[in-house]
Amino acid sequence: MDPQFSFLTVLESIDYDGAEDAVAVALKERVLPILQANATAITNSSEGSFNLNITGASAESSGSGSKDGGKEGSAGGSRDTEKTLLPKYMISKKDQDDILTRTDPAKVSALWILALTAKFGNQTADVAEFFSNVNRLLDNISGAQAKLVPEHYRALLYMIAGASDAIDNPNLLLRPLLNAALSFSPSHDVLSPAHALFLIQALTAKQYKLALQLLQYDVDKFDSAYGLTYQDHLRFHYYGATVFIGMKQYEKAIEYLSIVLCAPGFPCSMVQIEALKKTILLQLILYGKHALRLPRMANDFTSHSYRAFARAYDHFAVAFENGDPTVLKLVWNQINNIFSVDGNYGLALHALTAFRKQRIQKLRKTFVTVSMEYIESKDVDILENGPSTKAFVLAMIQDGDLRAKISQKSSTSPIIVVFQDGSITSSHLDELEAKLDSVRQLNEKIAVADREVGQSREYLSRKLQSASAPGGFLSRGGGLEDLEGYDDSMSMMEL
Repeated sequence: MDPQFSFLTVLESIDYDGAEDAVAVALKERVLPILQANATAITNSSEGSFNLNITGASAESSGSGSKDGGKEGSAGGSRDTEKTLLPKYMISKKDQDDILTRTDPAKVSALWILALTAKFGNQTADVAEFFSNVNRLLDNISGAQAKLVPEHYRALLYMIAGASDAIDNPNLLLRPLLNAALSFSPSHDVLSPAHALFLIQALTAKQYKLALQLLQYDVDKFDSAYGLTYQDHLRFHYYGATVFIGMKQYEKAIEYLSIVLCAPGFPCSMVQIEALKKTILLQLILYGKHALRLPRMANDFTSHSYRAFARAYDHFAVAFENGDPTVLKLVWNQINNIFSVDGNYGLALHALTAFRKQRIQKLRKTFVTVSMEYIESKDVDILENGPSTKAFVLAMIQDGDLRAKISQKSSTSPIIVVFQDGSITSSHLDELEAKLDSVRQLNEKIAVADREVGQSREYLSRKLQSASAPGGFLSRGGGLEDLEGYDDSMSMMEL
């Protein structure tokens, strides 16, 4: 029987209206074996193979996660491990076009993955057609079918990243990648090959808010059927932490980095080392504490390895916690180039800003009120290029980093900073001010009432005197009952 006839006939005979898993089983048992039977030898196959040099994402896909991983696919070849382990499926060029133009990617996602890797793997021409087809696939991809060809699916994702880099447009497929990542599990808690790649692209495009749409779900499962390893899990949480840093959600970033640091096993991967460096700086920003206090689940061997690789960060943390600006500035001048090389220079600058804030915040423990002049004498800008002390304090108050108010009686009088109790909020202050205003109004009413009562006393005194005179009502037998409505207690009221 003609293999091509068998392939097309079987493809047309599948009931695509059935359950997703049933369609995947039909493809696995009835279609893919035909394509495998038609495949040429695994090595040097010209049909159905593809060149991973297009990706430019080899560093992210390497198992070690090392910085040198990017060199593996350069100057002459793709990574041999990816190329030789890739199963081969024979799809003619005509069938590739038929699959991409005449079938629904939601129904035959596995064939779309094979067709795309075969059609575009060995060429960089017509990038627009490639992205158009990839966009359709990712918007409609079946997670169950992606499991059928996991190596090809991962390779396709690397091709997407490489093509995006080639045209310098990381935004191009962010939405489809997000849809692909979310489509692999109804509860969105299963790691897929698209998760880490989406976060990398989002970070490159600085689309942090879009990345949060994926990170709002706790991913605590991964399916080995996709060819994923625990390193993929670590990379997802590392890049997730980097997104949270970009959004200045530092506590959430530390939570994600802690997952990376507590990974089982004795070898220390570069992903974990980079996670430790960021954790040190984040802990200094949030807590001002020595950062090499690792999570309790981290084993002793790993802890010693961390200290060896992050010694410069350890020195910085010790100087930071010591609180001496002179020492911290000296250490900064010695090691700031290391922060730059590691890609943590911006985070280290935030740490220096936090050091300045924390020195001002500590004044609350000693003073209730303090002059701005005194704060200026204690304030230290390590880099000497930040805002003035007054502008810095005002920004701290506005941002909620310092509970205080500025008081100045006149333009010539000194500026006073009044610290407030941490338990008192602005709403509490507004409520208190309203109550004081109510008390002032009550006092005014009492004063008016007192004047009226005083006038009444004088009137009554004159009346009593006239009543005691001959012919008055008392002389006629009148009594106090005639003074109906008079409250004697009012005459005794005093402010």
